[in-house]
Amino acid sequence: MKNKIWRIKGYEGTFTDEELISLISSGQVKGDFQITTREMKIWTKISDSIYQYYLKEDIDENI
Repeated sequence: MKNKIWRIKGYEGTFTDEELISLISSGQVKGDFQITTREMKIWTKISDSIYQYYLKEDIDENI
């Protein structure tokens, strides 16, 4: 299976799955950032994609 090559709106260049996951996990890319691939017809928010799993969760301050 061939790796997808991602584009991030507002970023120069392209990113592999691993690079995208690293950017999300480190907090450099947030849930409201938009991504796309050559196969996709639209931009999708990371928070609406399968990559939402890698977003850092907000800590509930009420605990």
